[in-house]
Amino acid sequence: MSLESDLYAILGVSPLATQEEIKRAHRALARRFHPDSGTDEASAERFREIEEAYRVLGDPLRRRAYDKRRTERGPDDQPLLTWSIVASRDRLPALDEEQTLYVLAEIRPVAGITIQRLPLNLCLVIDCSTSMDGERLNYVKAVAHQIIDDLEERDALSLVAFNDRAEVLMPSQKMEDRGRAHARVTSIWAGGGTEILQGLTAGLEQVRRLHHAEVISHLILLTDGRTYGDEEQCIAEARRAGLERIGISAVGIGEDWNDAFLDNMVHQADGVAVYVAHPQQIRNVLLEQVRRLGTIFAQQLRLNLRLSDRVRLESVFRATPHFERLPFRQESVSLGMLQSGIPLQVLLELVVAPLTPGRHRLAQFELLAEVPAVQRQERLIADLASHVVAGPVPDTAAAPIINVLSRLSIFRMQEQVWNALERGEPEKAQQRLEQIATRLLDVGETELAHMALLEAGRVARSGVVSEKGHKTLKYGTRSLGFKR
Repeated sequence: MSLESDLYAILGVSPLATQEEIKRAHRALARRFHPDSGTDEASAERFREIEEAYRVLGDPLRRRAYDKRRTERGPDDQPLLTWSIVASRDRLPALDEEQTLYVLAEIRPVAGITIQRLPLNLCLVIDCSTSMDGERLNYVKAVAHQIIDDLEERDALSLVAFNDRAEVLMPSQKMEDRGRAHARVTSIWAGGGTEILQGLTAGLEQVRRLHHAEVISHLILLTDGRTYGDEEQCIAEARRAGLERIGISAVGIGEDWNDAFLDNMVHQADGVAVYVAHPQQIRNVLLEQVRRLGTIFAQQLRLNLRLSDRVRLESVFRATPHFERLPFRQESVSLGMLQSGIPLQVLLELVVAPLTPGRHRLAQFELLAEVPAVQRQERLIADLASHVVAGPVPDTAAAPIINVLSRLSIFRMQEQVWNALERGEPEKAQQRLEQIATRLLDVGETELAHMALLEAGRVARSGVVSEKGHKTLKYGTRSLGFKR
């Protein structure tokens, strides 16, 4: 086998795996792919590949020599990503009914790997409608000035202002004339209505001018209002941008913007929507968004699942850097991007049908990711198996899963509040809000807990929540993913 082959990826284990983990992975793969296994996965070629990988990695001396050669070849040939996969239980009871199994995948760059940050190709799309007049627009302009000062000369910036039409204040260009950029920001004034499609299409046109594989291209939309009649067109534009590897994020200011629409739009392009309750928060939020772009390590992360016929996928949540329910189609999930300093955690909720006692393979996970700084696609593979035993099994979970589930449960409860209100069940919504307040106090989130109690009282009186309360709780519980 060529030294170019990634033997760890072939066995679906981390370069940090123990010899026992390598042995278990080999045993499971050999059973699956052996030409005489009688399964649909039987493959003589795949079996030979697995055996050759284990011949090297299963021998500590050969493994050390292989690791040394990989190190000598440099980072271009080393694995760049690693992951750990932990199930809530390593043993399952043999029940005559379905049971839930949680699986936590944590993805991170391989330790010691350093990659120079790529230049940014950034566009700020600024809502300058009448509602932005005054303090809101002043704070946006002030932080835009700071971004201009902070960007490196190799970065590119474009500026678009929009209301019911769009104006390209500064076409996309390298940061060689900061004075001109400052002057264009200063010229922004408020007036007119809000048509996001106008600003979005003009901004994406500018990003595309300097977009190529060796830059991080991203559009940041700042708005405080709702757009009417062009939502589907905006989502279609964002989906197209995502396919072109152009990211889109949004900063919603105040309470009058449509959070469901912005969340849907930015999800199409691996971005994030952020809530700003007060204009004074704009500076920190927007600077954090730009800083985050400078820490992107991998993009276009996708998790493909191959489940056994006794397992189905119930739900998927991103746990870090923030909680988010992730849609999935045909057991494939888009995970977005991976930052250098924050591991990406994904929690899967699997439902397992009744199984007989013995060892069962439940799933295989395949992770695909692009590392733009070195123009490589990474691929990781891991198998999930479990022992099914007759009799009771201790209902204990690994500490990382307990930590995630305890906070995720709060996020899921706030989802239940909005669902109950949509169904016309204010009593259930009030009850959930009171439970959320208690749980938030348990994790030290006193301000969010106070908001939950205020909204519980509002629901008891009027049957509705305020826009401020809705957004504060939705985005506040989403940020609990940062608590590790």
